[in-house]
Amino acid sequence: MAGSFLRSGAGVKGKLPSWAHKLLHDSLSTQGCFSIGDVDVTDEGYTIRYASPGFCDLFDCKSSDGLGKRCCNFVGYNLAARHLINVAKALGMYLQEAKTRAQFALEYCAQQGTMFSGGTWDKPSSGVAYALVLATNGTPEPFVCELVLSSRWELRTSWGYSVILHRDVTNEVPVRKLLEAACPGGGFDQLVQERKLGLRRRLSSAGITSRSAVLCFQQNALEVWTGKLIDKAREIAANDQGPFPAWESRFMQDHLSTQKSFCLADCGVTAEGVTLRYASPGCCDLFELHASEIAVTRCQKLVGYQRIARQVGALAAQVGMDLQQVKDRLRFVYDFVLGQAKASVGSWDRPSSHFGFALGLSYKATSGTFFVCELNMLTRTETHTGWPYFAAFHRSVAHEVPVRRLLEAACPGGGFEQLVQERQSRKPTFLESIGIYSNSDSGGSRALHSFDERAFDMLTDMVKEYTLFCFIFVF
Repeated sequence: MAGSFLRSGAGVKGKLPSWAHKLLHDSLSTQGCFSIGDVDVTDEGYTIRYASPGFCDLFDCKSSDGLGKRCCNFVGYNLAARHLINVAKALGMYLQEAKTRAQFALEYCAQQGTMFSGGTWDKPSSGVAYALVLATNGTPEPFVCELVLSSRWELRTSWGYSVILHRDVTNEVPVRKLLEAACPGGGFDQLVQERKLGLRRRLSSAGITSRSAVLCFQQNALEVWTGKLIDKAREIAANDQGPFPAWESRFMQDHLSTQKSFCLADCGVTAEGVTLRYASPGCCDLFELHASEIAVTRCQKLVGYQRIARQVGALAAQVGMDLQQVKDRLRFVYDFVLGQAKASVGSWDRPSSHFGFALGLSYKATSGTFFVCELNMLTRTETHTGWPYFAAFHRSVAHEVPVRRLLEAACPGGGFEQLVQERQSRKPTFLESIGIYSNSDSGGSRALHSFDERAFDMLTDMVKEYTLFCFIFVF
C-alpha cells in the first residue's frame, strides 16, 4: 500500500498541518512507542537519533539518554545479557546456553534489519523488518520486545532513516518460549512469522498504517536531521577548523572566491543543468550577475544554452553563420557539456571521481556578450553531512578560442573533441594550478578543504532557512 508504514522505501510527498502533526505525534509517541535512527543496521543495532515519550516509558529512560548510542548497547542484548544469569536459573538453563540463544535472536533481528533497511539512494528497499529480541529497562528481569522497522529516505535531505516500533510482548511470548525456540531447528522463524501475521491489524488499531502516520514520522525525521546538522555546525565552530589553521582556511576561501570563478550546486543534473546554491564573487563578475539572481536557479537557464537560445539570432549575426546552423551547433556544444557534467556526478550510491572538462558557450547578462567558457567540473561529498555537491570552475578563453571557431568545430567530424582535448592537455591544468590533483581526499589540498567548508556552511544556511520557513508558515 503506497504511503503505508508497512511499505518502506521512498518518502511520501505532503505535509501535515501543525495541529494534526502535534495530535498524531502525541498519539503515536504514547501508543506506538517508537524511535528514529540511521538507516544502517549492524550487529549492535541502529544508532538512536530520537526517542518518543512511549519509548522512554517502556525502557525507563530520558529521551537524551540514548541519543547517538547503538540500541543494543543501550536497551538491547548487550545490556540484557548482564541479567541472563537470573533468567538461566529461573528456566533451568546453563548461563552460556541462555546467552547463546539470546544471541541467536539478536542475529536474526540484525539480519532482518539489514535486509529491509538496505538498498541504495536511488533504489531503496521496500517492506518492513520484524523481530523478537530480549531487551531490558534496567531491572534484573529482561523482557521480550517486538520490533518493527520501516526504512525510508527523507525527501528534502535524502537522509536515510529508520522508524522502529517497540512493544513489550512478554505476556504473549514469555522469555522461556523465546529462548527455547532461539536455536537452529528450534522453530524460531516459525514463531516470528506467526507473530507477524497479526501485525497489520495491530498497527491499524493504533493508527500507524495510515499515510498521515508516515508523514508524521517523516516530519520528525526532518527535525532530527536538522538538529543533527546544526549541532555539528556548533561543534565545528567550537573546535579547530580541520587540517589547516583557521587563518589559512579563510585566506584560501577569500582568494578562491575573489580571484576564481566557481559555483557550488546540487548533484541532480537535468536538461536545465544543475541547481546553483552558491556563486563566488569571481563568478558574479565573470557573468555580470548579482548573487541574488543565481541562488536556486538552473545554470543553463541563467547563462547557458537555454539563455543563449533566446538570443540565437544575435549570435548568428555576430558570427556570420546561418541561423539553423548556429542552432544545431549550439545544441552540439550543449550536449557535450551536459555529458561531461553527468560523467562527473555519477549516482547517489556510486559517486564519480572523474574531473569533467568542457568548452561551452556562455553569456554575459548585462553587456549581452557571448564568449567561450572553459569549464572544470567535479563532485564531492561533504564529510560531516554526507551531502554530495557539484563544483564547477569557469574561465573565459575568448581571446584563445573565438566564438566562431568553437561553433565551426561543433559538429560531427568538425574536430570539436580534438579542440577540447588540446585545451585540456595544457599543463598545468586549471585544477592543478589551484592545488587539486585528485578528488580522493581534501586532507592534502587546501582548495578542496576550502570547498568542503564552503559546502558545509551553505548547507547549514539552507537548513536554517528551511527551519525558519517552517516556523513562520507552518507552525
